Amino acid sequence: MKKLFMFLTLVLFVSLVFAGTPVKQTFPEKAEGKFDPAAYTKSMQEKFDWLMAEVVPLSERSIISIKVTQAELDDVESYKCETCGKDSESLRKKVRIGLTKPIDFNVPFEPVSTADGGYVCTVAAESQNATALRIHFSDFDLAPNAAVYIYNATGEAFGPYIGRGPNDTGDFWSHTVSGPMAFVQLRHFGPATEGSMNSGNFKISEVGHLGSKFLLPFLQKEIQNRDEISTTKELCNENESCVEDASCYSGGAISDAKYAVAHMQWISGAYIYYCTGGLLADTDSSSQIPYFLTANHCLSKSRDAAGLECYWQYWTSNCGGACYDPVGAVPRTLGATILSTNRTADYTFMQLDENPPAGSVFMGWTSAPVAFSNGTELFRISHPGGSPQAYSKHSIDTSAGTCTGWPRGDWIYSKDTIGATEGGSSGSPVYNLSGQVVGQLSGGCGTNVNDVCDTVSNATVDGAFAAYFSAVEEWLDPNTTPPVGDDMHVDSIVLSKTVKSVFTTAIAEVTILDSNGAPVANATVAGTFTGDIAGSGSALTDANGVAVISVKKKVSASSFSFCVDNVTHASFTYDSAANVETCDNF
Repeated sequence: MKKLFMFLTLVLFVSLVFAGTPVKQTFPEKAEGKFDPAAYTKSMQEKFDWLMAEVVPLSERSIISIKVTQAELDDVESYKCETCGKDSESLRKKVRIGLTKPIDFNVPFEPVSTADGGYVCTVAAESQNATALRIHFSDFDLAPNAAVYIYNATGEAFGPYIGRGPNDTGDFWSHTVSGPMAFVQLRHFGPATEGSMNSGNFKISEVGHLGSKFLLPFLQKEIQNRDEISTTKELCNENESCVEDASCYSGGAISDAKYAVAHMQWISGAYIYYCTGGLLADTDSSSQIPYFLTANHCLSKSRDAAGLECYWQYWTSNCGGACYDPVGAVPRTLGATILSTNRTADYTFMQLDENPPAGSVFMGWTSAPVAFSNGTELFRISHPGGSPQAYSKHSIDTSAGTCTGWPRGDWIYSKDTIGATEGGSSGSPVYNLSGQVVGQLSGGCGTNVNDVCDTVSNATVDGAFAAYFSAVEEWLDPNTTPPVGDDMHVDSIVLSKTVKSVFTTAIAEVTILDSNGAPVANATVAGTFTGDIAGSGSALTDANGVAVISVKKKVSASSFSFCVDNVTHASFTYDSAANVETCDNF
């Protein structure tokens, strides 16, 4: 321990003297309390029992049947990340695990009276062979005494969703429930008045169908017993033999990190994905804000972050134990807001909309650069293949060859010395031995990147925390004067459409960031739609840097395009050359 302290002190001193910038750092902080899985499961079971006791028999018009074709499932299985490395020697590990099906389902209002003078209404969504479902609610605006719940047939139950939903926008994705059928139940608590009988309407606009890749351990538990799994090195059957169960490693920062890392699942466009991320502490000891770090190539759009579902404390019960089935036992949080993101160093820094479970750990960080510190040992906790937590240890290798677009310094190259990472590990923070974040996983670089166990041919590559610290410093060190970039650019364009009667509305959500990756508010974005629906428009960006531009026409539109024409702001210069994208197609 003394040698470690001397080494870290030397690193900080060298960084201070030669870089000319004071090193800032903090260390892990633990939230109060302790999460109780038994109490969590009991609470969910009680909610489920209550909902089932009041369930309204389903009719033909109250069931949404989703049809997913084999071609659509094949597209999920064969997906290769469009933001992967620019050459054949690099690999990023974002995993597509499901798809969404757009619908336009106005919930039929067929209330049944309840003993308290209120009423209840039940509808359901089903999709054959789905491992799990999520529901996209829109036009959500409930009466003060009303609430919506989502549940399945085996005991999972979430809610209440009240008012205008968890994010107060009237538009959100629900929690995930396992299985091919999800029940949605509206409850208006009595006594209900005549005027309130029509106040519970809302719309289900999409259903998310998760396939076989989603938390495959759920299914494995049904066909394998503990003895069969404990005789092999694999964490789960789908993991490579070099992947190490995190439950086999403990002590100090390793134990802390297990309470900081989450398995992530979210919707982006027409598909559902997963990665890994983790909590970060700030320097203000008087509060704990749920700051969360992952990779830009995983998640980078505000709309996607709003639907982020994080699974916490998802691990095996003991070293070499079975692939754990976490239904009802693993706590979740729903929603996040992006504070800063950039492809350089491949990071996305967010604030979760909900606090993580009691006893979570907010990991420390250091702004000291380590990319050129050959031999420095690092470790991580991640969710390879969506499996329970895995452990890996790495040694920084300054002799490893670099891949196109990933220069050393902005990225950290290391060799695996224990364990490995796989698809789903992307975004997992990498820590020094003091439990301080120094980066997050981008992927692999080498001549045999499809073999994660080949430590000779490949290097593990992390975006360097030191390279983007100035862009997140205002949140992590609140006493710092926030940096302001002089330039701004288009970071993303998300297209969608709505259809009402004979009218189609094309919608473009354009995100504008400054040169430090921070959202730019009050920028005027002008753009043009072409294709089946054409027209121009402009809008101001909100606090998240998002401008919503729309064109409504009396047409039937199956495809269209949108391009940004110009972006203006009183204090920023539009740098179109820095645009991540300028046009998008629907």
